Parts: sequence; C-alpha cells; structure tokens
Amino acid sequence: MSIDHKGALQTLCDHFGIALNGHDCIPFGSGLINRTYLLKDRNHHDDWILQQVNTTVFTRPELIAYNNYLASEHLRVHHPDYLFMSGKRTTTGKDLFIDNELGAWRVFPFIQNSISYDGAVTPDQAFSAAQQFGRLSRNLDGIYVGAFKTIIVDFHDLGKRYARFTEAINTATPERRSIADSTIRYFVKYAHIVEEFKSAMLDPDVHTRITHNDTKVNNVLFDKDTNEAICVVDLDTLMPGKALFDLGDMIRTFISSAAEDDPDPAHCSINADVFTRLVEGWFSEMAPLLSFSEKALVFWSGQMLMYEQGIRFLTDFLQNDIYYKTTRPEHNLDRAKNQMHLLTAYTARREEFTDRVRHVLK
Repeated sequence: MSIDHKGALQTLCDHFGIALNGHDCIPFGSGLINRTYLLKDRNHHDDWILQQVNTTVFTRPELIAYNNYLASEHLRVHHPDYLFMSGKRTTTGKDLFIDNELGAWRVFPFIQNSISYDGAVTPDQAFSAAQQFGRLSRNLDGIYVGAFKTIIVDFHDLGKRYARFTEAINTATPERRSIADSTIRYFVKYAHIVEEFKSAMLDPDVHTRITHNDTKVNNVLFDKDTNEAICVVDLDTLMPGKALFDLGDMIRTFISSAAEDDPDPAHCSINADVFTRLVEGWFSEMAPLLSFSEKALVFWSGQMLMYEQGIRFLTDFLQNDIYYKTTRPEHNLDRAKNQMHLLTAYTARREEFTDRVRHVLK
C-alpha cells in the first residue's frame, strides 16, 4: 500500500517517532525499484527520507537491515569519521517497520544542502563520486565477508542472467519477440562477454569483497556549494561481490549524457574525460587492494555491466515488464537499446580508453 493512503503517513511516522508538524510528503528520486519520499518540514529542518522497500524484488528486507548493521558497526569502530547512511530506528528499536498492509518501510535523515544527479556529470564530479564508492569498499576491507547475507541471489551472475534471457526469448509472446528481434540478435552476438565473465570469476585473484553493487551516480550525495561528493546512499544491495562490478556500473552510468531509456544511438556519446576521472577517483581509494587480474579487467568491467544491464532490461521486456517500472509500452526495450548503443560506442574506443588510464594500472 502506498504512503498516499489516508492515515498511512501518520501511522508510519508514529512508529518511527517523527512528530508531524507542518510537513509535506513529496515523491523523491528516480529509482526504478523502491518508492521514496521526502518528508519536508516547512517550518524547520526536521526533514526525513521515507522509503518503501519493494518486497517483490527484496523478498527478505530484514537482510538489508542486517548487512547495513554489520557494515555500520565495523565502520563505527574502524572508521568513526566516515559518513555512513544509517537508518532511523523505530520506537521499538527496529531498523524496519513491516506491516501487512503498508509493507516494509525505513527512514533516513535528510542531509541538508545535499543534491544528487540523475544525468551527466562533469569529470570532477565523476572523480569525487567514484572516490566515495571506492572509499566505502576500502573502509570495509578486513570485515568478515562470510557474515554478510546475499540480498538478491545471482545479482551480478552474468551466466545466470544470460540463461534467464534465453529462456525469456523462448517463452515471450510472438509479438514482443518480433518487436525486439534486432536487439535480441545483437545481445546474442555479443555473448562472448558471458564466457569472459565465467573465466574471470574462476580467477582466485578476482576477489570477493563487500561492495555496493548499484553504483549509479544518483546513489551519491553531493554538497550543493562545493560539488564534492558527501556520501554513498541506497545500500539495499550492500553484500558480497566483486569490486569490478562497482567499477563497471560506474563506467556504464557515468560516461554517457543520454538518459538510460533514450534509444537514439546519436545520443549515446561518451565523455572520455569522465571515464578517465572516474577510474582515477576509484583507484585513489582502491589501488592498494587490487590484484593484477583485477587491474587487467578495468575496461572489460564496463563492457560486462553494459551487457548485463542490457539483457536485464530486454529480459524484462520479453517477460511483460514484471521488474522495472515502466511508463510506456516499449520502455524496457528502449532501455535495452540504450545499453546496446552504449556498449557499441564504448567497445569501439577500447584502445583509447585503456591508454587513458594506463598510469593508474601500474
């Protein structure tokens, strides 16, 4: 049930100990999975972020809270000055409010004078944001990875993603399969990336760490005045993963000025300076932790995430849009086409981009 339902907001705020007094509840952010609202105080600065966890995607939201607790305790002890976005607890000391009708909710403090970006970033913003994602992983280095729960099984397992993609092709309606035919053929042609993924995952020097796993630029808050990144947010998928997944998703989402659902190939221009600076920013934190094998896969990590996200969007389209929010009939297909054009443009510049970051790979 939505927070828009009569009485829902009051019930939620009562459980989190928030006194409603001149607050407006406004839809917030552009996430495709969870519902997020800004509870804005018109009179003071008692502002909060309210988020309803999508329990269709996150079937056990308590595991999100558990992983966040493990991380926050480690950071509190080892990096007490690090700004980690911990949630407000309920009046009974719980990280989540779960109700049969209202669903699963959590509350975060709203950081004043902060801003997030959905679109293109400057090279300096890319450096600062990537540095924040790298700092999170670096500060969690040394924590016992085995204690963390898997939030979404096979989240970045490209082999499993590709198997679901091929199954979706076989079970799709003839109409949807026909509409998506050229896009399907493109991703099947590039299936060598799946085999490269399998080889990389067998390399013991591609280490498993605690990673963010959803490193879009709008998951970083910036200071409005300095434009410096303040902290990382949206920690739903904080769990064991590969550092390369975080880097690859930054490359995928930072380097193009086109919206993620823009299918026009002419709009998929790539900013080489943004690529260079984001890699430099991430390496400024992560370089001491990375193996030779991981450094060798820097460019490939971008290809892998573009390919993975492309087939995820296309799979959802073929399965009648059951995962991502859509606002038009071919929305997920447009998203898949965007990733297709981005992957093509990015792959064409392999030599140039590799040369640009060779100095940090030493």
